Amino acid sequence: MPSETVEINATPEMLTKPLIWRLGKLYNVVTRIKRARVTEDYGFVTLMLDGSTQEVDSAVNYLKSNKLITGGASTDYSAPRNEPENDIPQPNTIFVQLNTVSDDQAQSPVLYRLGKDFGTVIRLERAAFDEEVGGSVEVAISGDLSAVQRAIAYLHTTGINVNPRQRSVTDGGNL
Repeated sequence: MPSETVEINATPEMLTKPLIWRLGKLYNVVTRIKRARVTEDYGFVTLMLDGSTQEVDSAVNYLKSNKLITGGASTDYSAPRNEPENDIPQPNTIFVQLNTVSDDQAQSPVLYRLGKDFGTVIRLERAAFDEEVGGSVEVAISGDLSAVQRAIAYLHTTGINVNPRQRSVTDGGNL
């Protein structure tokens, strides 16, 4: 399976979008964060893309067409017109901080699995992460209530420390 490592530099405007999730949804590539520094006004992510040659090339062209990585998109590439996250109902969002405990956790495609396996939209909010030493990633998990709850339950099975920024996904009083 072909792999490619890309370095994404995102502006504050692009940081509000679920970019990494889109790559898995639109191009069926498995995404794995190798290194990330994301704040409210800057985003740098080194990302490993795994998939078929065509899937990886399409994902890279998507990033190029959005000026997230250097280089121009191929001339035969046409970016999708719609934002796929708009097709998924997102009445519930919970913000979760994930802290890795072991190297194995840092190298697994957990965010990809959350989006693919549970039908949720994942948006990277903040990060201070390196695959060699681990670190912390804050994500917004959006979708219907049962999907969000199942995604969080899955996170607890991985051994990753899961710290919700609110106590309950059913209690809106903690927002």
